[in-house]
Amino acid sequence: MFMNIIENELKQLDEKLKNSLKSIPKDVSDNIFNFIFSKSKRIRPSLIFFVANAMKIKISDKILNLSAAVEIIHNATLIHDDIIDNANTRRGKKSLNIQLGNNLSVLSGDILLSIAMKLLCELENIEIIKLFSSTLEKMCQGEINQHFSLYKVPSINEYIEKSKNKTAKLFEAALVALCILESIEQKNNIKDFAINYGIAFQIKDDLENILQTDTTKPALSDIRNGIYTLPIILLAQDKPNITNLPIEEIIDYVKNNTEIKNKTLDIIKKHTNKAIKSLDFLCDNEYKQEIIKLANSLF
Repeated sequence: MFMNIIENELKQLDEKLKNSLKSIPKDVSDNIFNFIFSKSKRIRPSLIFFVANAMKIKISDKILNLSAAVEIIHNATLIHDDIIDNANTRRGKKSLNIQLGNNLSVLSGDILLSIAMKLLCELENIEIIKLFSSTLEKMCQGEINQHFSLYKVPSINEYIEKSKNKTAKLFEAALVALCILESIEQKNNIKDFAINYGIAFQIKDDLENILQTDTTKPALSDIRNGIYTLPIILLAQDKPNITNLPIEEIIDYVKNNTEIKNKTLDIIKKHTNKAIKSLDFLCDNEYKQEIIKLANSLF
């Protein structure tokens, strides 16, 4: 419902994606196309379009290149995540690792990353290349650190830092790259928006994973794999041995504990409000209002 005013931009993005993915080997192209064009929110490129339009910046071919690269990187990381998590479903369908096996899924994610880097190189801006190289490094570091922290309850600060690296960094790269591309002076404001929105987005995703409210994603995948997210961290503050219980009992504790859910939503709201506050410099127009609606929909 938030995307109606950028419907034209999203159609252009789909065309850019289709053209960019033509080089994928035919033996896996149908699987990858179906994965990328299955039900997807396109949140990251949509934010690029919203911010650009809010600042009366024309959606150029370079902005479309950037948007397509960001969406492709996001999809590549999902493919790799599903392999790591042994996930069976994604977006309501069989995950790519189930369709193709782990070996071809790894290569599918890799070829998507190479296509994304090609799109970014076409922007002819070394600062943007460095930005995305650093972003991918941080995202990988976040995954590696998470692996070595399995079955350990982190602090809230450790969890927020992990969420920043795993999720918020790509939001940041997308919008900071737009600032670099268009010489936007308020880069720090937009960076603050991206980081706080990305953290709130990840917390909401983690809460839904436990409450099983999003049927398009594998439910309970985090806790089954020993990844303890914010609701479990908050619960462990009062019940330090909670993770020793069977998974079903832990889930019941969260589902039946209104205080834990409310505390989690309060932290989402805190980061969402920070994100919205960062956009005070924008003129009040329909695009800014859609960004605010999108942010507020997280809690």
